[in-house]
Amino acid sequence: MKNKKCFRFITSLMLSVVMMMSLVFTANAASITITRDNSWDYYATENKATYTYYKIFDAEISADGNNAVYTISGTSAADKVAALPDIFTATLGADGKYAVTTTSTSASDIADALKTMVDANTALFPGTSVTTDDSPVVIGNLDNGYYLIEASNGSVLAVQTLDDVVIEEKNDYPTIDKQQKKDSGDYTDSKIAAEIGSYINYKVIVHIPSNANKAIVVADIMSDGLVYDGDTGLTVDPETTYSDVTETDEGYDADAAWQIKFSAETVAANKGSDIVITYRAQVTADTLTQNNRLNTAALTYDNGNYVLTDQVEYTTYYTGINKIDGEDNAAMEGVKFELTAGGNAVNVTKTEDGYYIPGGNSNVVVTDENGFIRIRGLDNTKTYILTETETQSGYNMLDEPVTLALREELISLFAGDSAFEEIENNKGTLLPSTGGIGTTIFYVIGGLLIICAGALLVTKIRMNSKEK
Repeated sequence: MKNKKCFRFITSLMLSVVMMMSLVFTANAASITITRDNSWDYYATENKATYTYYKIFDAEISADGNNAVYTISGTSAADKVAALPDIFTATLGADGKYAVTTTSTSASDIADALKTMVDANTALFPGTSVTTDDSPVVIGNLDNGYYLIEASNGSVLAVQTLDDVVIEEKNDYPTIDKQQKKDSGDYTDSKIAAEIGSYINYKVIVHIPSNANKAIVVADIMSDGLVYDGDTGLTVDPETTYSDVTETDEGYDADAAWQIKFSAETVAANKGSDIVITYRAQVTADTLTQNNRLNTAALTYDNGNYVLTDQVEYTTYYTGINKIDGEDNAAMEGVKFELTAGGNAVNVTKTEDGYYIPGGNSNVVVTDENGFIRIRGLDNTKTYILTETETQSGYNMLDEPVTLALREELISLFAGDSAFEEIENNKGTLLPSTGGIGTTIFYVIGGLLIICAGALLVTKIRMNSKEK
């Protein structure tokens, strides 16, 4: 510090130490220069930041030039003294000024206590705001004094202006991480496949930094193919209070499936830890008409000045066959199959567009007038099987079930029928396979005929011999 000034209040009580920021003092002047942290890039509205400063005490150099003296004076001095937090003591001097000292040695406790005092006494401690997207930010023409500065991201610091003050901002912000999983498996950020009618489990992790002190709004925005399971609802860990978000709250979204607000008190009580929100949503047939299959979680902090989103994506798969005559490739209508996966029936419903989707009361699917069976909204982690149960008259049934090949439906695009596998049926009587009774019976009958012919021949020779 210039001229070896020893500020008693700073040295003994650390009153002017910045919370979550670092200070460098230079020459005598009354200005504050803030070099903004690059994390402000997360902020909405043209990357602007707001810094609000409040003058708390007067400051001056003692008569011997070795100490800093902090005082309260003026017509509202007594009211200001009455508003001081318990960690401060004010003594009225002969000059009519109150000399201020503190019992706390914690810079963060001092800054938090002053912030609480200012919020409760805005008339006594009016603030002046500077909003800018510049860096550095210069707050000039300040009287000598002790100031509380609050950034719009929630960071606060306490600083005196007997000298120029240069602040290199070191911020930390709430973060959000969205993950998903099916009924089994681990949570992941990666895209997953889900069958229509099934549920996707979601987890939103909200990390609250150690300097957070404002309310946080969390909202979930689902694509039309997802429906929030309100019966199961939300689980919040650790169990903590939250409230509904109203239209007057920053972060409110009329299209959100759910949205909740953690108060400033709840945020402060969970500093440096995570709040985990879990819930689930069901995949519906509307997913087949969507250009995206996203689930988005949004975090709003500092009354809308700070907004983060995180997304996860799911997808569905389609499959089908083309049933044709084995000789002339003519379409075969009305051939019935049963759809199964893992040995279990997959019940389906036929849509107005002529394809089947999971759901319904029967797992029977039937070829249409063009010989096609089209199935959509499937999960590629399953193996789907078609087993033929009824075919057209005069045709042979398939010997083996058909294992279906799955293809992802991209950007709600249902690929053409040319992608489907052709399955042939043939006319005529189907002979039993090799090794069955069909071939054996001919060998047996043929052998018996030979034996009989031989016996007749022997008998005839013997009769001829006797006649001679």
